[in-house]
Amino acid sequence: MNETTTLNAECFPISNFLVLEQFFAPKKVAVIGASSKPGNLGKRIVDSLIAQGYEGQLIAVHPDGVSWASCSSVRSIGELPDDIDLAISAVSAERVEQLIEPLADHGIYHLIVVSGGFSETGPEGEILQNSLKKTASHFGMRIIGPNCLGTFSSPDKFNSFFLSLDDICLPAPGSIAIISQSGAFMSAILDQLANRGIGVHRAINFGNRIDIGECEALEAFASDPQVKVIGVYLEGIQDGPRFFETVRQIAAVKPIVICKGGKGVQGSQAIQAHSASLAGEYPVFQVVCRQTGMIEVNGLSELINALQALQSGFISQGNRVLVVSNGGGMGVLLTDLLEAGNCDVVEPPLQIQEELKHMMPGYFSFRNPVDLTGSGTNEQCVLTIDKILQTGLYDCLLLVVLAGTEGVNADIAKQLREVLPVDFPVVLGAYGRKLFPPLSRVFVKEGIPVFPTGEEAAWAVNLLAKLGKKRVEKNPVGGEKVPHLAPACNGWEQLSPPLDEMQTKQFLKENNIPVPAGYRLVRPEDMDQVIEEVGFPLVLKAVGSDLLHKTELGGVEFDLKDKWELERTWKIMNQTWPGQIWAEEQMPPGLDLMVGMCRDEMFGPLFLFGTGGSFVEIYKDIDRILLPAMDEEILESIMRTNAGHIIQGIRGQPPLALGKLIEFIKWMTKWIDVDSRLVSLDFNPVRLYPNSLVVLDAKANMKLLN
Repeated sequence: MNETTTLNAECFPISNFLVLEQFFAPKKVAVIGASSKPGNLGKRIVDSLIAQGYEGQLIAVHPDGVSWASCSSVRSIGELPDDIDLAISAVSAERVEQLIEPLADHGIYHLIVVSGGFSETGPEGEILQNSLKKTASHFGMRIIGPNCLGTFSSPDKFNSFFLSLDDICLPAPGSIAIISQSGAFMSAILDQLANRGIGVHRAINFGNRIDIGECEALEAFASDPQVKVIGVYLEGIQDGPRFFETVRQIAAVKPIVICKGGKGVQGSQAIQAHSASLAGEYPVFQVVCRQTGMIEVNGLSELINALQALQSGFISQGNRVLVVSNGGGMGVLLTDLLEAGNCDVVEPPLQIQEELKHMMPGYFSFRNPVDLTGSGTNEQCVLTIDKILQTGLYDCLLLVVLAGTEGVNADIAKQLREVLPVDFPVVLGAYGRKLFPPLSRVFVKEGIPVFPTGEEAAWAVNLLAKLGKKRVEKNPVGGEKVPHLAPACNGWEQLSPPLDEMQTKQFLKENNIPVPAGYRLVRPEDMDQVIEEVGFPLVLKAVGSDLLHKTELGGVEFDLKDKWELERTWKIMNQTWPGQIWAEEQMPPGLDLMVGMCRDEMFGPLFLFGTGGSFVEIYKDIDRILLPAMDEEILESIMRTNAGHIIQGIRGQPPLALGKLIEFIKWMTKWIDVDSRLVSLDFNPVRLYPNSLVVLDAKANMKLLN
């Protein structure tokens, strides 16, 4: 049987783990603003801590100085002991900033601000928030919040929630870590996982996120050996480049499952180039997921199911699944779902099938999916699974049992546990109130996920196989991917915005990038030189830094075959764009591609590639990757498009100059790397031939630097 990958975090420095430790495992906590008055926000936090069984020292800070339960009280920050690890602010937004200097003077540098009333309320709240951030930074105060629930640590019996534990269940210790921008979302995740009997190690909600955010939380959880899977809910990202690199490193070791909120909101779209308008906000986030290996899910239910499936720390080493059920129709449905997820329901060897037939009733089917029918028993099910898994042909087991038969019942749990390999991915589906609850209780303790439907169980198996496939792709045989040096980009310092098409092409030409021969036509006499040096057919173009979509404006005329036609067309175009008409060599037909870049506001430069030409928006054959990228990533991006398949050669046509294309793209990425003024690039079309390429149209949008 294949060895299953165990997730560990030894490659992450322990310093990342220690950064947030006092927010999760404080020994002494001061709750500022907490009083014994019913309904007081601080009191609710103290009561929540007491209800969870917090074993450290709790001190309320309130002018009335009244203690209650196990919480002592002082009247001011100055009366606190010297060794407070963490302060929780439960005062109004207007008063929070006043706490920073007294806390720092008292040696307290960790603060959770649960109070609302900051940027989420409008301009006045944003002023308060910016001032708080500035003051906290000045005094070296680390803050979670404001407008948040804060942190939860199950093994430390700590939470900073103002939620009643009569209304929300908190999970027991486990291997899951949760990061959430939304407090309501996090409380729902914790509650549902607790109700399923699934443990959680730690969780953090940072609300308005003026200081500590998702990147530091991710780094801390990556360094924590107790964490095997990280669940994330985000609406926006604090630091795009840092997030990208952090997730890329962590996802190679621990699964990160993310639910993105607000993905339907369109970011501002620059109109200067197709590449900018084709980027989009949510598609960029999808690029981040694909390049990093982060797993995106849709909604709370999928996030919780994914965390349950991955909590054991084992993923499938391949896509070969053994499906066992006591219902024939269920087996067919599960097979369809698995095949749709690119899993392979492999048939066991005929010899094994024959041996099982001699041991079992003849009406059982052992072909995979295995159908034990409604007559199957616990013993028969366990024996069948044990014998087939011993072949070593399978990477995962999906067992779905239906209630209503006498033979298969909750007693199967103990028998099945005895034959299942401890390091082998197993997913169960159990229908009915007499099967699901008892099976769930038994197997969840063993880290084996149990779902109430076969569909959810099959979804979980597909997830395990997909994650395993990503791991193999990210760690190919032969070592790590190594980026290669891009060709030199010369003369970019002399470029001065705004650039028109011909200025951009001249720069390409000086860097040995092929472009059509072109001449500016100011007078009719200029045509003789063009005809002599270039010949027919010719293209006429209106060129200017403010002419962005020439085709729509009638600023391009193709296939001009004689001097009379050339002169007539020039006179017409020159009336609209005097002095801005250029004649260009008309290139022979080839494959038209779109190669571009736009600078995403969150993540930086984004490379776009796909089928080009006038109908690029209609084709929608565009792939995207974040830059900088390695040769392998560029090649993979090309091959994910329909254009990439054509480049390889189809229907008897020769392959096109893929090497030339990659060389051009690498040169372009070098230009992007050295020139921070570039906002977007749009080379459309780039025409590709069997042995060469030529850039037919070029736009470079640059910003002026002070």
